[in-house]
Amino acid sequence: MQEEPLPDGRGPEGFYAAAEQRIWRFQLVIAALAIMGAWWLGGVGAAAGFAVGAAVSSLNFLWLKQAVDAVTEKATGAGPSGRPEAAHGKRRLLVWKFAGRYLLIAAAAYATMKYTAWNVKALLAGLFLFVAAILAEICVEIVLALRSDQHGT
Repeated sequence: MQEEPLPDGRGPEGFYAAAEQRIWRFQLVIAALAIMGAWWLGGVGAAAGFAVGAAVSSLNFLWLKQAVDAVTEKATGAGPSGRPEAAHGKRRLLVWKFAGRYLLIAAAAYATMKYTAWNVKALLAGLFLFVAAILAEICVEIVLALRSDQHGT
């Protein structure tokens, strides 16, 4: 059974790689625009708060992606073959990163509230950068799918 090309005309690997690249670009563009907007609306404290939230959100995305990639490799058996103890250490690090995402978010929020005059609301808004980038990617995929339907492909 041959796999059908996805909306952008590529196979699944190319489609998902392109989607991941677009998500990273969306995060950069949205973060830059939102930091400028936060600075304009709320000053340096709001811009700094949003920047910290956006950085934590991007790190969250990276660590989540690494965890999903590791689970996918394990499930499909496509992972690199090597020493079992090295793989065990890598898995342990990924588990810590997966759980540590929440600890990092909590630590950033606590440090912002306790030790800075930065705007906590801006920090929390920055934490949603990953969600905004995913929503932008969904819009792109919908447009790609509609375009491919219009062209009969």
